Amino acid sequence: MGCSIVAQTLSALNTQSPEVTSKAAPPGDELNDSVKALSEKLSEALLNIRAKEDLVKQHAKVAEEAVSGWERAENEVSVLKKQNDALAQKNSILEERVGHLDGALKECLRQLRQAREEQEEKIYDAVAKKGCEWESEKSELENKLVELRAQLQITTDADKTMLAEIRSKLDAVEKENSILKLKLLSKAEELELRTSERDLSTQAAETASKQHLDSIKRVAKLEAECRRLKALARKGTLANDQRSGTASSLYVESFTDSQSDSAERALVIENDGCKSVDSEPRHPDSWASALATEIGHFKHERTLGRSLIVPSVEIDLMDDFLEMEKIAALPETNSGSHPIARVDDREATLQDELEVMISRTTELEEKLKMVTAEKVNLEFALSECQIQLKASGDQLKATEVRLVELNKQLALANEARRDAEKEVENTKVKLKNATNLLDEVEVNLLQLQDQLMEANEAKSIVEAALEEANLKKAEAESEIKIMELELETLHSSNTLEKEVEKERNLSREAVAKCDILEAEVSRMKSDSQFQRSAIIEEFRINQDKELAVAASKFAECQKTIASLDRQLKSLATLEDFLIDSDRPVAVL
Repeated sequence: MGCSIVAQTLSALNTQSPEVTSKAAPPGDELNDSVKALSEKLSEALLNIRAKEDLVKQHAKVAEEAVSGWERAENEVSVLKKQNDALAQKNSILEERVGHLDGALKECLRQLRQAREEQEEKIYDAVAKKGCEWESEKSELENKLVELRAQLQITTDADKTMLAEIRSKLDAVEKENSILKLKLLSKAEELELRTSERDLSTQAAETASKQHLDSIKRVAKLEAECRRLKALARKGTLANDQRSGTASSLYVESFTDSQSDSAERALVIENDGCKSVDSEPRHPDSWASALATEIGHFKHERTLGRSLIVPSVEIDLMDDFLEMEKIAALPETNSGSHPIARVDDREATLQDELEVMISRTTELEEKLKMVTAEKVNLEFALSECQIQLKASGDQLKATEVRLVELNKQLALANEARRDAEKEVENTKVKLKNATNLLDEVEVNLLQLQDQLMEANEAKSIVEAALEEANLKKAEAESEIKIMELELETLHSSNTLEKEVEKERNLSREAVAKCDILEAEVSRMKSDSQFQRSAIIEEFRINQDKELAVAASKFAECQKTIASLDRQLKSLATLEDFLIDSDRPVAVL
């Protein structure tokens, strides 16, 4: 373009020089002057041309640079336009998504608010219900505790009174038992004395019966001897001999029968006494063993006394037998001198001895009756003592059984008291657990309230960030509008409109990015309950980066617009200079 302008100027000068020469041909001086002037002008024009050529070269370089910059700007504008179109599509898509997300966000917020209200209502209802249940359980447990304590007090009082009664009864029973033991000991001693006396009397009766039998035998021998003597002497009347013999024989037979009966009766009584003694019940008590030892000792002493008494009786009987033997021996020595007198004397003595023996037998029978009566009395007393002893033993066993039952009842009462104490401890533990659970529920409620407050704060922060993003978006849109106005005022060409369109696309892209950021903010807002701080920080970082990128692009656009403006101004000045340079040449 600059070369064409220079060529036009040169052609114009060439066309103008023949006219000057043709006009200056007639006069010579004028021609010389005009030639000089023209040469001077030509030199000046050449200088101007050279200067203009330099300027043109400079302008050509500038134009080339401007063209290259323009081409670069066109390329950048086309790229920005494409990006703006893509961003516009993305913006529309994102606007739709923002609308959907905004609705979803509102729905989520509504559901969140509703869920929070429902959760709070449920929590309040659950806390109130649990509180009422715990209060009712607490009151029930306290009532049970009071009842159990009252029952425990009643049982302890009853046990104390029962133990006091049992102890008093046990003391009374022990006293009665000791009294009965003493009575039993005294009765046993009396029984032992009476049994010893009975034994002595029975032994005396046995010895007496034996002596009587021996005396009867001797009397029989004496009678036989008397008969022999009467037969030898054949003096005396047979009637007297027969009468005395029959009387004596009858008397002897009756005496022997009575003595045998008494002996048999004594033996029967002795056997009965032994059987009764053997058939006595033996109590396996400790005091009975001590009593048996004492009775054995007493028996030993009584047997010693009896052994001392019995020989005296036997000595008396032996003296009697010796006298009778002496009497029996006398007739044998004196049988020759006076047989009848001796027989009479012997009969008299025998009669006396028989009477004495009969009296002794009667006495022995009376003594035997007395002994049997005493034995019966002693047996009755012994049976009564045994009955009393058995009753006292039964009473002692009953008291022992009662004591065992009372001990069992006391153990059961103690177990019931322990169970009541355990139940009280369990109720205390349950009450403590309930209070701890209530405290935990209150703590969880406070934590939920804190989380709710944090979520509200995060929501407010996100809303503030959205407001800031909207403000930045509005500022960017206002700047874009200002740029559009400036571009419209500065450039009316299509290229500038294209660049402005590209800038609009860039602005739309920035707006789309802002919308993307808003969508991310809304997404972050929906996920703010779980990742509030991190997402907000990332959002701020991404927003700052995007804003920095948008600001850098906007600065580049401003730079390109400023460079284009400068290039246009330089072209305008070049055109003005060329127009100014063409005007004087045309005048010449």
